[in-house]
Amino acid sequence: MKDYLENYAGVEGCDDALIRELKYAGIEYHQFETKFSGEVPTGVMGEIKGSGWGFQRAWTYWVCTGPGIPPEDAEALHDDFGDVVRVAGHCGCPSPLEWYKGFGCGVYHVDTLEGLKALADKIKEILERSQ
Repeated sequence: MKDYLENYAGVEGCDDALIRELKYAGIEYHQFETKFSGEVPTGVMGEIKGSGWGFQRAWTYWVCTGPGIPPEDAEALHDDFGDVVRVAGHCGCPSPLEWYKGFGCGVYHVDTLEGLKALADKIKEILERSQ
């Protein structure tokens, strides 16, 4: 059984929990005094420096957006985590090649800490390869 993320929709004072989630995944966080508009009342967001990827918490998942993961890397990630690192946030969990027709995948919804770490690790690996 997978350990899905807590539902923080409308939960005040959840910043520390969100910071722990980002730290677990190795994602740098920023905490702002002003809360973002959205389901989760927080000013916490994540980023992987130099990658263009940002992470914002929604009710039971992280919304992860960036410039795109190359199709072959996205497929490898999907093979292992496709049911919890969801391409374009799609609940049907299509593969990146199926959904993006061979183009890079730049939006994921991530439902577990393990999935969040796997995505962060993949982004870092791609970033390192490009240096």
